[in-house]
Amino acid sequence: MIKKMDNIDLILKSTWLAVSKMYAELAQKHNSTTVQALTLLKIDPKKGTRSTNLGPKMAIEPTSLTRIIKLLEDNGYIYKEKTDLDKREVIIKLTKKGLKSRDLSKKMVLDFNQTITDKIPTHKLEIFKEVMNEILQTANDLNNKK
Repeated sequence: MIKKMDNIDLILKSTWLAVSKMYAELAQKHNSTTVQALTLLKIDPKKGTRSTNLGPKMAIEPTSLTRIIKLLEDNGYIYKEKTDLDKREVIIKLTKKGLKSRDLSKKMVLDFNQTITDKIPTHKLEIFKEVMNEILQTANDLNNKK
């Protein structure tokens, strides 16, 4: 008798939903959201990050990113600085409050990753990464056929 395999997309979705929920609950405890925390993590803590580079780093639409940046700025996590070369170009920089929140977000991500690496042997994680990369490549290939 052939054992029925779980749908791969269902496994991926269920796993991501569980991880997403965990991060959302952690962020909520600190009066934040997962997207806000991710944005802070994508900003270079020393030099800042060009606003035009932030969207692609996060795979987020410019209009959504504009709202997030405005919210973070209004709440004192970031500030904008024009570049010397091109006054139209804006660098997003972290305030002290933003750096503190970024460090907290980074710690949460590192703690989760450490928990996973403590529970799952290295050889299994390597296989997992290989399989996930193949699934990603397959999905990208299928998307590009459209």
